[in-house]
Amino acid sequence: MRTQFCIWLVNLLIERELTRQEINEAWRKSYYYDFKEISRNTFLEYKRKAENLFDINIVCNRRTNKYYIENMELLRTNPLKKWLLSSMSAITTMEQCKVLSNRIMLEQTFGGETLLPIVTEAMTSGLSLVVSYKPFWYDESYQLVIDPYFVRLFKQRWYLIGSSHKHNAIRTFAFDRICDINISKDKFIMPEGLNVESYFSDSFGIMQQDNVQMETIRLKFIAEQGIYIETRPLHHSQKLISRTNEYMVFEFNLKPTFDFFQELMSYGSDLEVLSPQSLREKITDCVRVMFEIYDK
Repeated sequence: MRTQFCIWLVNLLIERELTRQEINEAWRKSYYYDFKEISRNTFLEYKRKAENLFDINIVCNRRTNKYYIENMELLRTNPLKKWLLSSMSAITTMEQCKVLSNRIMLEQTFGGETLLPIVTEAMTSGLSLVVSYKPFWYDESYQLVIDPYFVRLFKQRWYLIGSSHKHNAIRTFAFDRICDINISKDKFIMPEGLNVESYFSDSFGIMQQDNVQMETIRLKFIAEQGIYIETRPLHHSQKLISRTNEYMVFEFNLKPTFDFFQELMSYGSDLEVLSPQSLREKITDCVRVMFEIYDK
C-alpha cells in the first residue's frame, strides 16, 4: 500500500496544492483507500518514499500549510520521470482492476527486463560489464567488455548503449541478445557532457550510422495522417511548414538512418518525401523493388 499511496500522492499534487487534511480527505475518496487512516508520521514516511522514488521535493508552504511539488517542471519535462510515473500508475491501477484483465491489452516487449537491475547497478557504480552477446547474424555468442552509458526502450525492445572495449567505439546492444552478463571490478568514467538525449538528438530510433550526415528533410502527409504526426512528433526538430485541407508538410533536421527510412516506409502512400532528393530516390528504389515483387 505504501508504493500505491506514493504514486497516488504524486499524481494528486501534480494537479494542485493541498493541506494534509485535504490530502487525507482525497485519500478516503480514492479507489485505493483501504479504510486505514494516514497518520502524520506515516504521511511523512510515505512523502519521503515518494520523493526518493521520483527524485522530487514535496514541501509544505508554511503560510498556507499546503503541500506541493517544488520542482514540478522537472517532473513534467523529464522523460524518464514521466514514463516512471505513468507506467507505475497504470500498473497499480490494473492491479486493482484484475476483473478487467481480459479487456485490457498492452504491448509486449521482447524480454530482457530482468537485466535492468544489474545494468543500472553498474551504471550507478561506474563499473564495466562483462557480456556474452549473440547478434542475430552470428552462430555463436562472443564475450566483450562494455562501459554502460545509457539504457533505452525503443519499439518494444530494450537496448544497452555503451563503449565496447572490443570495438573501441560506442555500440548498441539489444537486451534480448545478451546471453550472460556480470559486473566487473573495473571502473569507467562517463565522457564529460555526454547524455542520452544529446546522443540521440540527431537521429530517429536506436541506430547510429557514422556514414549518414545531417539533412533537412521535408515530408508531405495526407491531412488525416498529418494531424496524428502533428500531435505525436517523429522528432524534436519537427516543424509544420504548410497545411491545406488535403495535406500537411513537415520539416525535420536529422540523420536519415535506416530506422528513419523504415518509419517512412511504414506510412505507405500517405506520405511523400519532398526533399532531399537522395532520400526521395531511395524511397523510389524501394517502391520499385516492391512493385516487382508483387507484380507477378
